[in-house]
Amino acid sequence: MNAVLPAIRSHGAGLVVISPQLPAFLADLKTKLKLDFDILHDADNRVAETFGIGMQLPPDLIEVYKKIGVDLVKFNGNDLWRLPVPARFVLDRAGIVRAVEADPDYTTRPEPEVTLEALRALV
Repeated sequence: MNAVLPAIRSHGAGLVVISPQLPAFLADLKTKLKLDFDILHDADNRVAETFGIGMQLPPDLIEVYKKIGVDLVKFNGNDLWRLPVPARFVLDRAGIVRAVEADPDYTTRPEPEVTLEALRALV
């Protein structure tokens, strides 16, 4: 998203990422990837739950995560084993959601151009 951030800003928009990871991990990620936008901590996935995109990981996937060293308890600061469905929301200046893309398959992410199209539609 860093690559399209100038285009997003040219539409008078901003970009914010919301993640259940604890702030210390988010700060490290932001520095490591040299991200030029805010990443906010969603404690216990409360925002994700409000938007209806919280998902409980099934026991077999929890075991896979544990075996490969993905420690959500450590990274998220709770033992809920819940993650948000990867999603992108476009809100207008009044805070009304105007476009949504979400897919429980974390390997499927919306193309940045689709987000730019949604922003253009708001102008």
